Amino acid sequence: MMMIGATARQSGKTELASLIIKNFCKQEKITGIKISTLHEGDASFHGSMSLPMNEKYVIEKSTTHTKNKSTDRMLLAGAAETFWLHSKDVFLKDALIELLPMIDKNSFVVCESNSLRRLVEPDVFIMIKNLKSESKNSVKDILELADITIEFDGTKFLQFDLNMLDIVNGKWILKK
Repeated sequence: MMMIGATARQSGKTELASLIIKNFCKQEKITGIKISTLHEGDASFHGSMSLPMNEKYVIEKSTTHTKNKSTDRMLLAGAAETFWLHSKDVFLKDALIELLPMIDKNSFVVCESNSLRRLVEPDVFIMIKNLKSESKNSVKDILELADITIEFDGTKFLQFDLNMLDIVNGKWILKK
């Protein structure tokens, strides 16, 4: 799994995920995953459009482009399938246990998530630092776990080249 996190919303996570998928989908089967985590205290924690009231988590699978959302952009980039996991933070581990068997074992995963990094150690973890927005408090503990931190100025990624990434021996790698 390659995981992409960010210091703030609208930081280019889906854009970067789509670039990576487009670059690697010709040589490998790629599955895209987006994880939206609701934390206690969030205005939408007790019911939102992404998570019905009284639900712990919801997993949406897509293999065809249906709407203009992050997972659709991943499909358009070349992902064979995508999953959007909406979860209350306290149920993320349970949701992950349900999600993992749904993913093709021969697929390489590109996942957008900050919260999942607390539970999973991916092959490569990329953090995007948004230069236009203040960092969320919830990312301070995972910033130090990043294999690489790249900057996003609102329109482009700085100090990043897709050639830094590869798949070797069945794993994502970050070339030094």
